[in-house]
Amino acid sequence: MAGVLTVPRTAGGRVAVTALAGMKATVLRRSMTGPRAAGLAVAAVCGGAGAVGTALLGLAHYATPEAGFGVLALAQLLWSLGWALGPLVTGGDAALRPAWFAMVPIRPRSLALGLLGAAFVGVTPLLALVAFGGLFLYGVRQGPAAALVAVPAVLLQLLFVVLLARLTPSALGGVLRFRLGRELSALLVGLVMACLNSGWFALGFLARLGSGDRAAGTAAALRVLPSGWAVVAVDAARRADRVTAAAALGGLAAVCGLLLAAWAALLSRQPVRGDGHRPRPAAARARPRSRLLPDTPAGAVLGKELLLWRRDPRRVRFLRTAFWTGVFTALLPLLDGYDVLVPWAGVVAALFAGAFCVNLYGLDAGALWLTLVVPGAERADVRARQAAWLLVTAPVALLLTVAALPLAPAAVRPWVFAVLPAVLGAAAGLVPLMSVTGAAPSPDRPGGGPLDDLVDESAEHVRAQGLAAFWLQLLAALPAAGVVLAGALLDSAPLRWAGAPAGLLTGALYAWALGRAARRRLEARGPELLDLLHKGLRRTPGPARAGGLPRGRSVAVGLLTTVGILLVAPQGLVALALALFTPSARGWFLALHLPGAVGIPLAVAFVVLGAFCLRAAHRLNGPPGPHRPAGPDRPSPPAELGP
Repeated sequence: MAGVLTVPRTAGGRVAVTALAGMKATVLRRSMTGPRAAGLAVAAVCGGAGAVGTALLGLAHYATPEAGFGVLALAQLLWSLGWALGPLVTGGDAALRPAWFAMVPIRPRSLALGLLGAAFVGVTPLLALVAFGGLFLYGVRQGPAAALVAVPAVLLQLLFVVLLARLTPSALGGVLRFRLGRELSALLVGLVMACLNSGWFALGFLARLGSGDRAAGTAAALRVLPSGWAVVAVDAARRADRVTAAAALGGLAAVCGLLLAAWAALLSRQPVRGDGHRPRPAAARARPRSRLLPDTPAGAVLGKELLLWRRDPRRVRFLRTAFWTGVFTALLPLLDGYDVLVPWAGVVAALFAGAFCVNLYGLDAGALWLTLVVPGAERADVRARQAAWLLVTAPVALLLTVAALPLAPAAVRPWVFAVLPAVLGAAAGLVPLMSVTGAAPSPDRPGGGPLDDLVDESAEHVRAQGLAAFWLQLLAALPAAGVVLAGALLDSAPLRWAGAPAGLLTGALYAWALGRAARRRLEARGPELLDLLHKGLRRTPGPARAGGLPRGRSVAVGLLTTVGILLVAPQGLVALALALFTPSARGWFLALHLPGAVGIPLAVAFVVLGAFCLRAAHRLNGPPGPHRPAGPDRPSPPAELGP
């Protein structure tokens, strides 16, 4: 930060842009270690495919001009929403955070300009520029005037989405400190996660829009939104309507100016406390409560955990996000007329609740010593945490499932009631076990925002843990689902409904066995875990190697893992389930576009091929080989305790 500290307070935005853009480039260059390089490669491949696909929409042929306008404006809206809501999932730009410059003598407007210039350094703005380039291709097809107007329209659209991405964390950072803001944030994050789960059902709506169906109404609605004003300008230039084209470009420029001014105003405000919590009056704190919990160590921990699940903003965000993810994952397919996922809303909510909460001990940080200093308290602590998690999660998942029963086909109900208890039991065991085996500190920093824990040094580790927990929960549901499958194959209704007690039995077994393993781990490695939560994760230094893996090998691991997940989950298991229950659904599943005699074996082949990819990624990231020295000279692993 030395380069910025030398910037005088009277310096203009140009100096701040140069300094901060240089800092951003240096940070990115020196932080491209193995795991980060792998994540960047995967994001570049996936984002590049989406950007090129969006750009090709400008070359497509549409039934009517209104249909072409509707498709392009809808694509611009989706990209704008992705940039605006993306920071709610990732926490925003972790390279240069505005809180780091709170004590720097620089005006808020100059700081906003500098951070805005730094935001254009990276891969994501380049991908957005490629995606918005489809508007230029559309203008070239419409004539020289439309192509000329498309150039500033594309640049203004890029500036608009970058400002949205920078403004969202700053604006929500203060709002999220209050209950209504946390609910809104959880709803938005749940919508983003649901779009990643089942947003592909909107492809059918987009295809109908391109064919002219619903084009007029959709185009009229999209003209009002600022995200569609760039398309309005190009479309007006096609019709030689210079006034409308100039008004659309001027309006988009004015919106960008307002966003920049709002961002500068937010940067000038410094929060007093990080959580926005107002102390309760002493009388309210001393108010007696009815004794509903036993007066035992387990009862004390259970009461403490239940209070934390109500008052800790991070825990509240996890549960609310899981709830909304389940709701929107089930509702989004209704846009294309499919209700296949509606009965599974509770199961999806339970899956994501377990995946989000795998760092339960990391949220407590140094408070773990209160457990370790009491002899024999580990058992009560683990079991009470399991009970508290089930008490706050199971009723919500069950409520969503019961509410969806009227829309659930009779053949699907045994599957749902068999899978749900197995998933809940597995998650209740995995939450404490994965937390004590791979915990990462998640401190609640004074003066920070609720999104800070998404971009700290342990965020990548926690996300990997959550992904592993998600797949382990799905695997845990296979025995109960196998009972239902046997009943379906034998056409036996009692055997199909026997999957529900099988799910309850296996779920209870998972919760007991995994909780027992977590208790033993906490007893054996409790002091080391406390030291880790105090000192944090220590990464292997050096740009060429991180975590003992060369950069190229880490990129291969990331790509193989991504391809394996895509083949196993959507193109394999999901396509197989849709082929069995809803053969009319097509979407982007290759197996569903082929006859059943070929499509079902192809889905199974995708599962096998994806498993081989995941196995290859595991072998590449496996035990040390000749090129990775083992022993006292071997570098410290990623999760080793700090010095």
